[in-house]
Amino acid sequence: MEHQKIRWGILGPGVIARQFAHDFPFTQHAELSAVASTNAARANAFGKEFDIPKIYAGYEALLNDPDIDAIYVATPHVFHYEHSLMALKAGKAVLCEKPLNENTGKTEQLIQKAREHQRYLAEGMWTYFLPAVQMAQKWVNEGRIGELLHIKSDFGFAFPYNPANRKFNPALGGGAVLDMGIYTIAISHLLMQKQPEQLSVFAHKAPTGVDDDVLAVLNYGKVRATLHTSFRAKLHNQTHFIGTESSIVLPDFWRASECYWYQGETLKERFSDNRQGFGFNFEIDAVSRDLQLGKLMSDIMPHETTLALMKQMQRVIDCF
Repeated sequence: MEHQKIRWGILGPGVIARQFAHDFPFTQHAELSAVASTNAARANAFGKEFDIPKIYAGYEALLNDPDIDAIYVATPHVFHYEHSLMALKAGKAVLCEKPLNENTGKTEQLIQKAREHQRYLAEGMWTYFLPAVQMAQKWVNEGRIGELLHIKSDFGFAFPYNPANRKFNPALGGGAVLDMGIYTIAISHLLMQKQPEQLSVFAHKAPTGVDDDVLAVLNYGKVRATLHTSFRAKLHNQTHFIGTESSIVLPDFWRASECYWYQGETLKERFSDNRQGFGFNFEIDAVSRDLQLGKLMSDIMPHETTLALMKQMQRVIDCF
């Protein structure tokens, strides 16, 4: 498989799958070969939009296709375990949209199943694959901001309350932390690489009972992380790494295309990836390259990181 492009199939043509599909023309090691939906009309429309050769009504046909190497699972959170396991059992590599599952137990089980079946499994934390995020991490590790003291990250948009919407529906794994807060937790963990010693959480709940606005303060000893996620208001949607000497800013950090290093108010350095697409191509190519090399796990998003993020989310949710 070393010199052959990895042939991808999308399971669940939703909103994020549309951005994922859009970025295939900007990859080097991958091609989009198939899409499947339980809704035939939806699968057809998606397939035509992105000129996908194979369109399946139902997931089994996709999973049984011998010409598909990897499956991107983009269904709602509560179906991630079921659909990822189906793909693993069918002998496919799996990239499952974040969060990998809605609780720690299922996450551990799915990772174990991947190991039993000797198949590749990665959580689609595409933020970790973005060059701007990797550059910001490099700047911190180089000591450019001095000693790291604060991580501030927020991610929120105002969504009209609709109890039937996946975001507000507990039966579909709704809630701000699982849907968007995972990004703020992930960006904090990228630098800290450990669980916080203490945390304080302030949550507001929607009428359906799911969290729709959550502020969490994580205490790592010398470092504090202030993380905010919301369905109720548009936040600044930035991440700041603040040190004793200077700071780094990542605008729209979850999809960051740029990062900035400031000393006081003075811009010292700016990095831009000059990308053409949404940025999913970096994740797609990295996973495809892993598969070409015969790996069973991502170095950028290894299983232990997925578990660590899930445990942190669980700790936050348990505080509600």
